[in-house]
Formats: sequence, structure tokens, C-alpha cells
Amino acid sequence: MSSSLELLQSRERLRVAQRFLRLRPRIAGVAALGNAAFLAASAAPAAQKAALGLAFATTIGAFFAEAAVLAHRALSERWLLVSLASTLAALGVGALLSGGLTSPILPLLFAPTVVGFAAFARARPSWLLFGETLSLSLLLGVVGPLAAFPELPAPTVRGMLGVSSAASLVLLAVGVIGLVDAHARIATELDRLRGDMLHEAERRALSVEHLGAQVAHEVKNPLTAARGLVQLVQRRTTDERDQQRLSVVVTEVDRALRVLEDYLSFARPLSDLKLGSVKLLPLLEDAAGVLEARALDKRLTLRVSGEDLEVVADRQRLRDALLNLMLNAITALPSGGTLEVSATRVGPRARLMVADDGPGLPPELYARLGQPFASGNDGGTGLGVMLAESVMRQHGGQLRIENEPGKGVRALLELPLGGAEPRAEPS
Repeated sequence: MSSSLELLQSRERLRVAQRFLRLRPRIAGVAALGNAAFLAASAAPAAQKAALGLAFATTIGAFFAEAAVLAHRALSERWLLVSLASTLAALGVGALLSGGLTSPILPLLFAPTVVGFAAFARARPSWLLFGETLSLSLLLGVVGPLAAFPELPAPTVRGMLGVSSAASLVLLAVGVIGLVDAHARIATELDRLRGDMLHEAERRALSVEHLGAQVAHEVKNPLTAARGLVQLVQRRTTDERDQQRLSVVVTEVDRALRVLEDYLSFARPLSDLKLGSVKLLPLLEDAAGVLEARALDKRLTLRVSGEDLEVVADRQRLRDALLNLMLNAITALPSGGTLEVSATRVGPRARLMVADDGPGLPPELYARLGQPFASGNDGGTGLGVMLAESVMRQHGGQLRIENEPGKGVRALLELPLGGAEPRAEPS
């Protein structure tokens, strides 16, 4: 992206600079004719008039020759720098021939310097041009008016100063306004490129997500079949060591299946929501019923409470989110612990709470919560919390995890009452 931006900026700058260099001979030519007319009508020495006339003619001739070449070839940054630096040198000579620091052509020095800054910004070429302008000013101040080329008469200076100032302003307008427009075009093009990249990234992420879900689904089926065959062999073998080995195989296959299930649960919310009216208390009782046997195996107390609230949501997605958070709590709780799930109203929102009185989460794990494989349970993937966060975002809600080491963890799922428009989950 940075290389594309640099190429785009360079292309636009050079395009505007080439136009500036092709228009410059006409503007400078008019200014040279005006200054020559004032100079010819003045009482300046003949040698001074001839020297300045030659300087004007040489400079304008070089401008026209450059414009003719640029009509058939592209401009480079080096060419632009050399052209602007040469222009400053020519103007310095002209100032030296017309009174030094009191020269009426001094305003023209600003045009190449300012155009250089507009073209190169803070890059090295800008400072080279600035240094040349400063050096020329110091040189003119030290040398002063030459004996053969004294200060011009006051009326001539006023006339030439007006012409030079007007020409300088026109040159600045052509160069700077053109470069400002170029930067605006660069910004527009950059926004388009950024949009194209984001669209492509989203398309590829969605494609990878769908492919991953398909691969996980395809891998899950043979794993399930392999597990059944291993169990069948395990039942028929009488060797105790073989029994242990096959038991390890079953355990590892179960672990792989859990990872795949977690991934599939996380991938499913990317599909469209199926919205409907959902009563939260029956939803909590349903989820508690599913996990009741596991809670009893660990001698846990499972409580359901709350208000009779109703939301517009995808029931299956909310159920998946609750089950994942409740299963995390059951796995982490020690024997004899308590798990409480409830539904309450908090202003315009409904809050589902999954709270346990376990040991809580270590600070380093709590800081990483919601990232893949950030789990305090052996073999956990961390996708359960990610799934719940995704579901909440889709429903225009949020998930907060409150942790008190030694006192337990509270997962708070909040979503709008009454059916706020759900948001699409970004890839």
C-alpha cells in the first residue's frame, strides 16, 4: 500500500509539474517583454541594458526549449529539481545585473522555491532549493550593486517590480494550485484503492471462513467414524495396555471433535440471523437443562432466575452463546461450586448473566480473553467467548466479562429490548 501511494504521489506531482514547466515560458516571456520595455525606456547604461536583455532572452529561450522537449517525453523528479535550481541561478544573475538586493526581479525568486516545496513537500530537493535561494540572497547582499551595473532608476524599478510581482503570483498560482489539486486527486484515488483493498480482504476472509467451515465439517465426519471403530475394537480387546492406548485415542479424538465443534459454532454466526420473538427465562431454563447432567457430575448447584423478558433475536444463536459461557464456567468450577444464570432489565436493555463462585481468572489470562486459544480449561480453544461476543455484536449488544480472583467470574450479555435492528458481523 505504501509503495502504491508513493508511485501515485510521484505520478500526480510530475504530471502537474510538467504542465507548469510547459506554461512557464509564456508567463515568463510576457514578464520579460514587460521588464525589457521598462528597461529600454530607462536611463540605465547601455551595457547594463544589453546584459539584462541577453539574460532575459537566454532564460526565456531555455524555457521554450525545455517545454518543446517535455511535449514529447515524461518529466522526472531529477529533471524538475535541475530545472528549478537552474531557474534560481538565472534569476540570481539577473538580480546581480540589476542592482543586487534592490533588483526589481527579486520577487521572481519565490516562484521556483515555493513550487519546489509544493512538489517535493519536506523531501531533500525542497531544502536544496531553499538553501540555494538563501545563498543567492546572502551573495547579493555581500556583493551589492556592481559598478558597471548600478541600481536602476526609481521609476524603472517600480515598473519592473510590478511586472515581476505579477508574473511571480501567476507562476505560483499555476504551480501551487495545480499541485493542491493533484493532492486532492491523490486522496480520492487513495480512498478508492483503500475501499478496493477492504472489499477484496472481506471477500477473501469470507471465502476462507466458508472454506474453513466446510473443511471442519468434512473432517468431523471421518473422525466420528474413527472414534466409533476405536471404541468397537476397545470393547473386544482383553489386553489391559491395549485398552489404555485405545482410551487415549478416544480421548484425543474427542478433543479434536471439540475443537471442530467450537470452530463451527464460531463460524455459523456469520450467516444470516433468523429473527423471532425470544422469551429469555425459558431460554435460560432450556440451556440449564442441557447442562444439568454435567453440573450434577461435578456436584455443582445450578440456579436459574430472572424477569419475564422478551427480545427479538435469533434464538439458536443466543442459546449457543449461553451454552458456551455456561460450559466454560462448569469446566472451571471446583466440585461443590455454584453457577447462576439470570435475566434482568437494565434500562432499555435486557441483561443475561452467567456468574460462578469459582477461583476466577488469572490476570494474564483475563487480559487475553476473547482471543483464540485463550482458555483456562485444559484443551479449551477460547472460541466460546469469541462466539458469544460475535452473537452480541450481531444483535446490537455487547458482552462484558467481570473477573474477581478468588470470588468468581460474571459474564454479562446485554442486548436491546424490543428488537433493535441487528448488525451484520464483519469478517
